Amino acid sequence: MSTRRKSLNSIHITATPSANAGLWLDKYILDLTKSDSEGHSNFVKDISSHSIPAAYNIFYDRWINMLNTYSAQKRIAKVTGRMIVGLGDESVLETSMTLHHTYGVPYIPGSALKGLASSYAHQKLGEHWQKGSTAHNIVFGNTDDAGYIIFYDALYVPDSGYQKRALYPDIITVHHQDYYNTGKDSAPADWDSPTPIPLLSATGQYLIALAAPDLPSEWIPRAFEILELALKEMGIGAKTSSGYGRMEFEIDQNGPGMEEARTFIQELDGLPAASLTGRFDGLVGKWNKLPSKESKVIAAKAIIDKVSNAGKEPEIARKPLYKMLQSFISSK
Repeated sequence: MSTRRKSLNSIHITATPSANAGLWLDKYILDLTKSDSEGHSNFVKDISSHSIPAAYNIFYDRWINMLNTYSAQKRIAKVTGRMIVGLGDESVLETSMTLHHTYGVPYIPGSALKGLASSYAHQKLGEHWQKGSTAHNIVFGNTDDAGYIIFYDALYVPDSGYQKRALYPDIITVHHQDYYNTGKDSAPADWDSPTPIPLLSATGQYLIALAAPDLPSEWIPRAFEILELALKEMGIGAKTSSGYGRMEFEIDQNGPGMEEARTFIQELDGLPAASLTGRFDGLVGKWNKLPSKESKVIAAKAIIDKVSNAGKEPEIARKPLYKMLQSFISSK
């Protein structure tokens, strides 16, 4: 063992509550062999236990001010399960994660969001959004042009993760390691020993922002709609086929139509339960006039809750309009 290595072994290093998780993951590991599964697992648990540095909150507020300066439109997206962006990047483990260089906090690069939305538009939205089409070139660009919409990096919203932490210890279990390493020379078999591989995954909410200073304002909502569908249906990052990377946009309580939705819900709350059945069709008619998708989602949930709490489901649930409300909610 070299003198340098002996010196390292003599140093006892403990992960402090605010240590930079990115630095820990990229640079530090001590006395762990490739086969040391328990050591790797403990190492991942140590990293995931790190708290977000206090300075990150200041940085996050400054980031929002910067977005406001450039008139960027913002939405909050929540990871519905777990997310892994940058799994194949270099690290002291076999697995990695994209973490902010300065603060060690997970984030989603704007280039990843743009690539996901571009791919979804090309695959799912028909010929008008195929690569090379006018709309696709305007939003996402091509090999000669970057496009007119800026996709900013999506930063982790402070204290929004599981137990207010952004990172979570996770595991991949490889059941047929020899087969994956050697291919046809070693067929997968029932008697193969599974190999657990510890890794980090991310939780929480992320601030997504788009800007288009040279485009009419209606392009940004359309880009957000594409990105929302892509995050919900395809997911971002690694292991999306296993359900990782799925995200859903949170409803902006101050967004378009939300004041109208609150007024609608107040009127609904004051409606006597006895008159609910006779007035249901009229309620749905008023609901349908709400000006935005987000306002309709909140109001539709309020109607269904009102019907359930009033004990009127046996009378109303079979109505086509009630089923339409349920379908509307489930599709969002």
